[in-house]
Amino acid sequence: MYYLLPIILLALIIYFIFFVTQFYNVFFKGYAPFISTDHETINKVLNEVQIGKESVIYELGCGRARFLHIAEKKFPQSKCIGVENLLSLYLISKIKLRLQSSRIELLKDNFFKIDLKNADLIYCYLNNATMEKLGEKFKQECKPGTQIISRSFRVPQFNQEKVIVIKNKKVYFYKI
Repeated sequence: MYYLLPIILLALIIYFIFFVTQFYNVFFKGYAPFISTDHETINKVLNEVQIGKESVIYELGCGRARFLHIAEKKFPQSKCIGVENLLSLYLISKIKLRLQSSRIELLKDNFFKIDLKNADLIYCYLNNATMEKLGEKFKQECKPGTQIISRSFRVPQFNQEKVIVIKNKKVYFYKI
């Protein structure tokens, strides 16, 4: 029984560090909080998109890369790239991807600093301020035909092609 105490203590320390980091990033840096999209929503969203066999799919602020896991199964020839800036989520996701032998490429980076010119589909579940800044980035970098999907938050620079409601939350679809 005593051998479990260090493991429990370590888990509590890791959880505390994650919580403090999240609090700091949300309230002082303006980042979006870590909220995963559920499987049902992801499946419905992916049923709405039309992409080629070898498309490049990005998930910005990917957290545990749940969207990409499902996209990788649905579009097995596509290249899936997740971008996560929070070290703890990045490490957890990286380990999980290795254990699952996933082809998802995970980047520990600020998504404002990566080049999106090769993106065919971009999924985001962020916040209003971030989507407004990303809208400018999309205008500058994305090629014509790139599909942008944003859960709950509009991209004000673009007119949405369609909006669907899943579990009382809007999902916005755009095409550059």
